[in-house]
Amino acid sequence: MDPVLVVLRGNSAAGKSTLAGALQTELGQGTANIGQDYFRRRILREHDVAGGANIGLIAAAARHCLRSGWNVVLEGIFPAAHYREMLRDLAAWHGGRSRFYYLAVELAESQRRHARREWSSQVPPEQLREWYLTDDVLDLAGERVLSAHRRTDELLADILADLGPVPPPTPEQVANAL
Repeated sequence: MDPVLVVLRGNSAAGKSTLAGALQTELGQGTANIGQDYFRRRILREHDVAGGANIGLIAAAARHCLRSGWNVVLEGIFPAAHYREMLRDLAAWHGGRSRFYYLAVELAESQRRHARREWSSQVPPEQLREWYLTDDVLDLAGERVLSAHRRTDELLADILADLGPVPPPTPEQVANAL
């Protein structure tokens, strides 16, 4: 069975990273967790701009993992205006099961959660307000909007039920990808 591609999107502090980590753990060895922030902010030190270098880098990393037989969880804000085309093309290239989830969270809740983060002083609430996107769905077939007010275990169970069986990559696929 082909690997799965799962895309988790939403505003800052919607719970994407936590959910992506839980999903990676649940799907097990042979599941890559590719975070937009890591590529954009840590590797490239790039602002989120249309046509940014991170867009191609994230797509290349996802393609490499999928081609190697690994399941892929992509997580990030991924504003539709900048990432819709890349995500649509990646799913078309993959041809296997691709699932898109938008974690909906209101601005006030996003700001409340953000204030609890260790690095919250680096991004003031006004900046978070400027970044906030209302109902920023991709309008891709099968995209689901999930309430970010639900517990992580509930969201995880919902996504796993939606995915159905996801067999792990073969030991050969895992070894060849390392």
